[in-house]
Amino acid sequence: MVVNNLPYKEEVLEENENFILVNREFDSHLDSKDLVWHRDKEDREIKVISGVGWYLQIENELPVLFQQNISYKINKEIWHRIINKKSTNLILEIKKHK
Repeated sequence: MVVNNLPYKEEVLEENENFILVNREFDSHLDSKDLVWHRDKEDREIKVISGVGWYLQIENELPVLFQQNISYKINKEIWHRIINKKSTNLILEIKKHK
């Protein structure tokens, strides 16, 4: 279920003049229509904390299966989305660069 128009729960872990570090959790039962193509206002580094069966798709690229211990970089203003295959909850650590 989406609350406040966001399909995830977020917890701020650290914030300073260079970045904001958050944990973001997506529920495994999330409807795929809630995971829309979007662009962010800042560069981001994403690391999977836990979750199986989720994909990251960047515009004009094939979806890539999220894997633990791999860092994914998304440049600002690049269209992308997350794809849910209804397996487990997904928890990401996201560093939003200022």
